Amino acid sequence: MNLAWIILVTLGSVVGGTSLCFWLLRQAQEVDSTVWILEHVICPIIRILVLLIVVSQVYPVIGEAGGSLQFWRVLSEQGQFNHLINILFFTGLALAFLPLVSHPVIALPLQSMLTVAVVFNWQYRELGDTLVLFPSWATLLKIIAYMILAYFATREVSIHLSRRIDLWLHVSGSIRLVSDSIYLLLQIPVILLYGTFLNSQLG
Repeated sequence: MNLAWIILVTLGSVVGGTSLCFWLLRQAQEVDSTVWILEHVICPIIRILVLLIVVSQVYPVIGEAGGSLQFWRVLSEQGQFNHLINILFFTGLALAFLPLVSHPVIALPLQSMLTVAVVFNWQYRELGDTLVLFPSWATLLKIIAYMILAYFATREVSIHLSRRIDLWLHVSGSIRLVSDSIYLLLQIPVILLYGTFLNSQLG
């Protein structure tokens, strides 16, 4: 696993996806209904696609996954790609209505682990009931501690950057997109920790 390549691909996909969302929002800011669709449907789907790219780069850490191509091969089977998109979209929609877990510091790790769990379960379905997808308490505590640290380390950066973007693009409320972008970049350790837990079951 080439960490530098993973970081480069992650950074490129996050910047590309976020830039696309900002561009779309700026083009549609005169039409409120279009802005709502962008903020609640199109941009979340773009974020999910970026998350899949990030997960695909780290996924080979799990057992004999055969590289990131294996991740996409699993999704190409029998419409699994569309199925996973639907799962992640409606999960994100449900999380948005819960006050605490709606914050990306919690929501994105949950979606990251859900993505890995679903693909892992599809890939190793022959193991059946022997797989445990819920992370161990040790793994969960490590992820929680990491995300708390990430939150306090990036909170001021998110606020400052979003204010500058609001002024630059003449928009308002960019904090969510900025926060999502930052936390998407920080998903690599979450996926590694959870992937290592799953890998331990493959013996």
